[in-house]
Amino acid sequence: MKMVPAWLKIQKLSLLFYLATGVLLLIYALGFISDVYIFYAFGSRELIEFYESMQKVNDALLWKAVFVIIFTVVLLMLELAKHPAGLITLLIVIIIAAVSIFICANSFIVLAQARYDYTALDLSSLDRYIERGAITYNYSTLIYDLGLGGYALFLLSSLFMAITVTLNAFKVHKTVVNEKEGK
Repeated sequence: MKMVPAWLKIQKLSLLFYLATGVLLLIYALGFISDVYIFYAFGSRELIEFYESMQKVNDALLWKAVFVIIFTVVLLMLELAKHPAGLITLLIVIIIAAVSIFICANSFIVLAQARYDYTALDLSSLDRYIERGAITYNYSTLIYDLGLGGYALFLLSSLFMAITVTLNAFKVHKTVVNEKEGK
């Protein structure tokens, strides 16, 4: 039975971490808008406009998550969990990591602005419905904070994956060169 090298286990772990955070982002995007739907049904014009702007944010977050899942499929097709990266594969990984980092930076900005806009809302138009027991609503920035945390975790997984694959590609290349030279 052939032993799996430690560097390959770490590389596989980095890919699984990337996959897991991508799936979390997809689940997050699917549930993002549900917290503010009540604004559309019971809110003032300001709350309805906020809901409509959050629909656009939700759409962008969902597409970003879909791209991350596609990136994960590409990484799995490259069989990085079984082999070190060659030059072309390494280039693909670096491009995927760069785009992932851009996705994170953009999402941080969008979610921070959405959080700020949410805290500036006047929710008093919901009070009469809450008092009658027609609806329940708790003022909370949790959904935005979860998104910021999720994208921070995704940023970490992207960096971990890129660094691990890059280091392993050069380490294996160096080992092969040394073996050919007889060192």
